[in-house]
Amino acid sequence: MIINAWDGPRAGLLERQAEITGIERKLDDLSDGIGGILAVEGAAGTGKSSLLHLLQAKAVDRKFLVLHARGNEFEASFALGAVAQLVESADDDTPPAGPHGSRIAHLLHGKLPDEAHAAGWHPLLYELHRILLDLAGDRRLVIVIDDAQWADLPSLRFLSYLAARVAGSHMVLAVAVEPCGPGPAADLLGAVVTSFESTVLRPAPLSLHALEQVCAETLGGPDPAALAETLFEATHGNPMLVRAVLDEAATGPGSPDGPGSPTEPGHHADPTSLASPPSPAIPAGTSLDRLSEHAPRSLVRWVVRKLRSLPDPSFELAQTVALLGRVTDPRIVEDIACLSPAGAEKALAALIDAEILVDGPVLRFAQPLIRMAVQHSTPLLTRGRLHARAARALAAVGAPPEQVAGHLLKAPPQGDRRAVRSLLDAAASATGRCEPDAVRYLRRALREPPAGHDLPAVLSRLGAAELSVDHEEAAVHLREALEHTTDPDARSAVARDLAWALALGSRFEEAVTVLADTIVELDEADAVAHLDDALSCIARLSPGARDLRRHHLTGIRRHLDRIRERATGPSTDGFVGDALLDLLRNGTDAAQVADLAADTLRRAEPAAEHGVGWGAALTAAWSLVVCDRLPEARRAARALGDASRRRGVNLFHLDQCLQAYVELQLGQVSAAAQLAAGALEAGEPEGSPSAVQPVAVAALVEALIEQGDLEPAGAALSARELLDAEGDTFAHLFLLRARGRLRLELGHPGEGLADLLKGRRLDAELGLAAEAVGAWAPVITALHASGRAEDARALGEEELARAHAFGAARPLAVVLRTLAPVVPADRGLRLLEEAVDVLDGSSALLERAHTLYTYGSVLLRAGKTSAAREQLHLAAELAGDCEAYAVHRRACEELRSLDAPPRGPGRRKRSPSALTPAERRVADLAARGLSNRDIAQALFVTVKTVEWHLTQAYRKLRVTSRENLPRALDAATPEGS
Repeated sequence: MIINAWDGPRAGLLERQAEITGIERKLDDLSDGIGGILAVEGAAGTGKSSLLHLLQAKAVDRKFLVLHARGNEFEASFALGAVAQLVESADDDTPPAGPHGSRIAHLLHGKLPDEAHAAGWHPLLYELHRILLDLAGDRRLVIVIDDAQWADLPSLRFLSYLAARVAGSHMVLAVAVEPCGPGPAADLLGAVVTSFESTVLRPAPLSLHALEQVCAETLGGPDPAALAETLFEATHGNPMLVRAVLDEAATGPGSPDGPGSPTEPGHHADPTSLASPPSPAIPAGTSLDRLSEHAPRSLVRWVVRKLRSLPDPSFELAQTVALLGRVTDPRIVEDIACLSPAGAEKALAALIDAEILVDGPVLRFAQPLIRMAVQHSTPLLTRGRLHARAARALAAVGAPPEQVAGHLLKAPPQGDRRAVRSLLDAAASATGRCEPDAVRYLRRALREPPAGHDLPAVLSRLGAAELSVDHEEAAVHLREALEHTTDPDARSAVARDLAWALALGSRFEEAVTVLADTIVELDEADAVAHLDDALSCIARLSPGARDLRRHHLTGIRRHLDRIRERATGPSTDGFVGDALLDLLRNGTDAAQVADLAADTLRRAEPAAEHGVGWGAALTAAWSLVVCDRLPEARRAARALGDASRRRGVNLFHLDQCLQAYVELQLGQVSAAAQLAAGALEAGEPEGSPSAVQPVAVAALVEALIEQGDLEPAGAALSARELLDAEGDTFAHLFLLRARGRLRLELGHPGEGLADLLKGRRLDAELGLAAEAVGAWAPVITALHASGRAEDARALGEEELARAHAFGAARPLAVVLRTLAPVVPADRGLRLLEEAVDVLDGSSALLERAHTLYTYGSVLLRAGKTSAAREQLHLAAELAGDCEAYAVHRRACEELRSLDAPPRGPGRRKRSPSALTPAERRVADLAARGLSNRDIAQALFVTVKTVEWHLTQAYRKLRVTSRENLPRALDAATPEGS
């Protein structure tokens, strides 16, 4: 669709009707014997050449003589070069032979008058004028000079001479002019442009609507409007830049017709024409993804030529402004570019006159794409030096740390302590805002490298930041930091972080050793408190770590007692966590456990700088879940997450996993799945998987089982090689339970039972009581499904006794529901009636849905169809509320077997095919044709989050591709709305 400007007449210039009308009027006047001037003014690439080409074509159609020339910066020293082009362009019907040829040769090659003596020019200019008129004969004459600002001075003097004489002649003088700085050329062109006979055209940039038309014709794709927005943002509608981008999109890097072919910016390139059919060079659906990273190479070459043609030091100043982006203080530019105020002012004026920069309180490039081209034209070594200067200049004027650090990331290391301090400040700021850039800043600080006294701070802060992205690198840096750190408080913090880095890599015994050794060497209560908390947590994560802690426990307690005798400080919370787990494991009354957990959360809320009590607080929050205090557990989990982010403390996404399990029990199944997926994604960025990964996967699998998505649940395990993973850590408790449940649902009771029995044994060995009472109730179901009915009944009775003693509603209901199918029918009904009564008014909605369904099913088998119908209706409605689609489908199937189709939506907020708000937002953008990366940028989420929401949307809408989304979204209306 984009054609070379010399290919033929331009019949379809976009948004140029006013200019075309001006051209036609000027030619009409010439037909009537009235001469004049047509001046096309504008910055480079605004379509001036296309308008002149159109003028030429229309003049030729009218049988006028057209003489044309183009200024060239490399021929500006060739006297009368533009005039020579005019003569050479005469058509075959007007050859400059005979007397005209000899006269022209004599004038062009003769000695020119002195510039200082204007009177000496008159005979020459008069003779040139006569020659052109003689060439035209009785035809109307149109003289066209493109890029007149680059023409040689004698030729410009001739144009000025002609401008004063066109009114009474049969001649139109047409010039295209870019803004240029003060000088003789500007003065001579000014006389032409400002003449009374001059009509001035100033073509505007293309609008967004025009670019939508261009993108639809050239790029195609489902959403040309989105492509047009991207193009407009980069080019501001400048036709030359649009053409450069589209050429790059058509050919791509490395193509035989690579960027710059067939034309180069500033040379016959203009996308304002729709005169030709769509170009086959641009494949349908071509993306502009690279536009944010790479300027077209043809544009880079044009920018270099353009800047080289401006006065020194324009290139250097443009490189500096490109580096900074937006400039509010010109002194910074002077410092970075090493320019004097006078030199900077001269270069700045030239760049503004050339409309490369935009003047104003904030100095910036006229188009972002030009800035990118300037950046790409700057050699990497030069860019690095400029970034280093920029960092120093910005730091000197008190710029924000992140702005300084942004330049240091691209500057070569120089061993500058000021750079290290700036990077540390930027990392602290990023951590305070929960942004991930801290690791990049601190790794760069380590490469500087820091001086000896700064090295421990850099290493320790880097290691702490890396805990979220690469626990193996974190362990390396924290171990080195511990070797260099002597301050007790700092040493305590480093030891704790190192222990967690080791634990995340399942090196639990090493972590216990680090903590135990550091505790006994420190005497400050504050420094020891959080180490004891971490030790208590990590020691529960594997049998080896537990045994090693026991080995050290006597010495640790003796040391802690001595510290308490000497100083008053916060009590350690590690033993509080132990006490909670002991109570849970021993089946202590749930109310007593919950009260202790609530008191722990109040008393152990981390107030110290290094976060004393986080481990105890997490244990307490989990205890509330076990005790069926779900609303309190939700508040505690959210508060822990918020507090940890504010204080920059890393909980390794355990707070998100905890929230996922809480939301699951509360009946918010989709929310649970999203939380688990978020924790999983956040924990898998760079290094090897952490020890927390199985916990997040297990939470996701449990939620997917409730939604009936068994295949995605299996895929989540398989993708992380967890289908057959074995281990004896705390994370494997959650994994074995979720995997066992999944295998039961898939019809593999033997494999499911094996996983569940392993998990129950591991729970007993670790003493963690992952969910204490009722945690391993699925073992009863698995035993029964495997033909071991007696074993199932025996275990069920044992668990029932514990559940009654514990006294929490949800765990008791879980055991009652699970035991009911394996005992005689009449007793099973009584157990389920008790479960329903126990859950009346409970916030454990998911378990209530399961219990109602099981109760209805057993009633149906007992022949009590009326009662069964009511319970199944309630189960279907509540399961719909919870988005527990597996239970919902089973309840509906039972109801259909009774010839009682499910009632209307009732209390259901969403049907299985309805989308959550987040899924709807993502699906809407995908239906518009946005890529996953574009959607992630638009919604400020990660690509993996987008993929998760799209997968859920596809499943609910029963579609398999983006192409089917628009129709499915139109048809999908929330039930009950």
